[in-house]
Amino acid sequence: MSIAIDAEFCHLLRKDIEYLKSGIERFEDLLPYASAAVQDQWRLQAQARRTFAMELDILLEKATHSVATSAFQANRRDHSESASW
Repeated sequence: MSIAIDAEFCHLLRKDIEYLKSGIERFEDLLPYASAAVQDQWRLQAQARRTFAMELDILLEKATHSVATSAFQANRRDHSESASW
């Protein structure tokens, strides 16, 4: 049961990361319409958000790998238990 919940969490996190990235793109599209002083601040904010999204991608990749490993181990354990009967 826990593996299914973990997999669902990874799925929802992936959707959230995609939403964040599209928001960053929309934010960057507004840059040309801001004054020069504001543009610099907005560029820094956009860069920080891109970095955060990249870090989330890395964490999601590790979490997905962990869920897959756990599912594989649980599957092996189930097969070995049923073979012993």
